[in-house]
Amino acid sequence: MMMMMLFSWLIPSQVQAADTVSAVKRMVFSIPANTFCDQSHLVELSLNVTNLSNADQKVKLDFLKADGTSFVTAGTTYNGMTSELIPGSGVAVAAGHASTYHFTFGGQTSNCGDRPFTGILTTSGSSNAELIASGFVNSSLYSVPIIINGGMEWLSAPQTDSTEPTTPTPVPAPTPINQPVDQCSVTPVNSLIHAMTANQDVYGKASSSSYDTSWDAQAYHAFDNKCYPFSTKNGEIQGWLSYEFTDAKTVTSYSMQMKQNDSQYGLAQAPKSWVFEAYDGKAWVTLDSQTGIKTWTTDKANVYTIPNTTAYKQYRIRFLENNGGNLICISEMGMMGY
Repeated sequence: MMMMMLFSWLIPSQVQAADTVSAVKRMVFSIPANTFCDQSHLVELSLNVTNLSNADQKVKLDFLKADGTSFVTAGTTYNGMTSELIPGSGVAVAAGHASTYHFTFGGQTSNCGDRPFTGILTTSGSSNAELIASGFVNSSLYSVPIIINGGMEWLSAPQTDSTEPTTPTPVPAPTPINQPVDQCSVTPVNSLIHAMTANQDVYGKASSSSYDTSWDAQAYHAFDNKCYPFSTKNGEIQGWLSYEFTDAKTVTSYSMQMKQNDSQYGLAQAPKSWVFEAYDGKAWVTLDSQTGIKTWTTDKANVYTIPNTTAYKQYRIRFLENNGGNLICISEMGMMGY
C-alpha cells in the first residue's frame, strides 16, 4: 500500500533586504499513515532536512497531535541515525549538512495516544535559504515515503511576516485492512492478515490440505472477512489450513469463527480439537493445542492467546476432529501480533 504525505506552505507577502530581516519558510504536512497504531503494529517515523545553502540556517520542527496540542517528545536513535532535530526548538543546520528526526510509536511502547498527526517545518536565517526535506513512515503493514515539495529543494527569500501557519484539515484515517463486510465479520479487525479475494496476494498466501470443490470453499475464504466459509473436502474431518506471510510476523494470538449461516450443520462442522503451528524453515513448531472445544457461537469468534515471541513467515492450524459433521468448516480465522 502506498500513501503520500500531504503538504502545503505559506509564503508571507512582504519581502525586504536580506541584511535587515530574517528568512522565514514554513511547510505544513499531515501524517496520515500512522493511524494503524496498537501493540500489534510498530511504526517508525523518520524525517531529514538538508541545508543546501552556503550559510547556516535555523530549522524548527513542530508536531501537533490529533487534538491539536503540541507533541514535543525527543527523537530516538534508529539504525545508527541520531535525532538532531528537537520538536519545538530551533536547531542550526550547517551549510551542506542534514539534520534528522526519528520516533517510534505503537508496538510494545504503548504510546499510541501520544503521537504526531501534523508537522510544521520552519526555516529562518539572515540570507536566502535552499533546503530539501523527506523521510518515511514504516511499519509491519506498509512503508510510506514522506514526499515534501515533490522531492525537490525549495528557496526561501528573507521575509518579515511571522504569521503562524493554518493547521490543515486532518486527513481521514485509512480503511482498516479488515473492515467489517457482513454479519460474519467478527474476527478481530487487527488481524495481521489482509482481507483476501484469492488464495494469494501481495501480503501472503493461503492454502489447505483440501477444500470442498462443490461449494468452492477454498482456503482464502477463511481470511476474506465474509460469511462465505472455508471447508475441507466432503468426508474429511482432519486436515490443515495455512497462511504464509510475505514478511515474517510474530503471532501472539489467533481467532476462529464457526460457520454462522448454517444452523443445521454449523456447530457439528466446527473444529473440536486442533494444533496451531509455525514453520521454522525445517519443521513445524507447535505453538498451541486445543481439545474438546464445543463452545462455539454464531456472534463471537473464539480467541486463543499463545506465548510466542518468534517471528515466522508461515503458520497453520492442523485439525484433528470436529463436533460430528462430515467435514471441517469455519467462517473466518484471524492472526494477531506484530
